[in-house]
Amino acid sequence: MIKLVVFDLDGTLADTLADLAASVNQALRKRGLKTYPDEDYKHFVGNGVDNMIRQTLADRYTPELAAEVKEDFSTYYAGHSMDYTAAYPGIAELLKKLSDSGIMTAVISNKPDPFVPHILGTLYPDHRFSYLSGQKPGIPRKPDPASLLLYLDSVGIAKEDTLYVGDSDVDVKYAHAAGVKVCGVSWGFRGADELREAGADRIADTVGELAEVIDE
Repeated sequence: MIKLVVFDLDGTLADTLADLAASVNQALRKRGLKTYPDEDYKHFVGNGVDNMIRQTLADRYTPELAAEVKEDFSTYYAGHSMDYTAAYPGIAELLKKLSDSGIMTAVISNKPDPFVPHILGTLYPDHRFSYLSGQKPGIPRKPDPASLLLYLDSVGIAKEDTLYVGDSDVDVKYAHAAGVKVCGVSWGFRGADELREAGADRIADTVGELAEVIDE
């Protein structure tokens, strides 16, 4: 029986792509560098901000330039993280169902930690997650399983009673490295093929299917 569902954020609980793309692009544009269409960011997002910026800089990458772009991105995104970001249809109802059933919910993301509670508090103000965590100094980012293992240990919930939900191969690798089953969601940024190739235990194409997986 599932006692805890841990979610990814970007591409799983919220469509954040347009705001992430706009925020990185403005930092690139400021320096006369190549910008990218939103669609390209589907492949840049998921491994943390540093990796996203490294990919957008491509052969122009230097640690110094990346640090400048990251600083501008963070400043702009802090004021524009909710310009276009939206909840995926049906997620609010799923969270309520889980709460009513006594199933704990948490979020562990590679998004910088300060943005996580702000976005989720705005999109899902009526839901109380038991734990919210983004990327923090001193804790490796996904797919290193440290953040999930630390959380499970702190709440005393067994791995077999936990389900991780995410939209990318990073999430599949993360959950499996921690010894936790994972349900991939195809409505996110990467799609079912990547999730299948990564070895997701289950794949949900709709929020209703995800609810059925949790019930099982």
